[in-house]
Amino acid sequence: MKHSALLSALFVSTLSATTANALVGVGAANPDRPANNVEMIYSTNPALQCYYAARDSVDLHYGLEHCDIAMRDPHMIFRSKIVLNRGIIRYAMGDRTGALNDFRDAIEYDPSMGDAYLTQAQVLVADGRPADALAAINQGIALGAKNLHVAYYSRGEIEEDAGRLVQAYRDYKRAVTIKPDYAPALRQLERFKVVPNNTQTQ
Repeated sequence: MKHSALLSALFVSTLSATTANALVGVGAANPDRPANNVEMIYSTNPALQCYYAARDSVDLHYGLEHCDIAMRDPHMIFRSKIVLNRGIIRYAMGDRTGALNDFRDAIEYDPSMGDAYLTQAQVLVADGRPADALAAINQGIALGAKNLHVAYYSRGEIEEDAGRLVQAYRDYKRAVTIKPDYAPALRQLERFKVVPNNTQTQ
């Protein structure tokens, strides 16, 4: 199966005064906790660099470093988004375990962030855990994730892999209803033919 749903980086729209400029000295042992007696002297914005790396999948090591810098800022209040972006970077670097840990932490920071469940689901699919991925997608949908067309498309792929073609078709249709020009779902729908008595073949 080809899972083409996108992991979506989240932008930290409002930054604390401390993170308005960016570069830090020696880091803490725990990258998510501020170091004691470390003065943060910034010349670039670490949260923004973290976001750019997650969004564009470029300069991943640089982006990962700046995600950690942002998380060490004691004034940073957007930890859920930064950790989610860090998970996307880790997944792009091939670190599925690290990505799943970050997505779990993002959800712990903000249990209402539906998009964190969708990003988590993509890694669970790649990890060969479709049932867990389906549960995560359903939770993301229930929470009103921003990328609902991606959620329904991803769920459709899981349903199709499991042989539940009617459910898969309905999810692809729902994705197109939400975003009529969503090409991945349109391509999938072209493969289906609806026939009488509620059956369908590919």
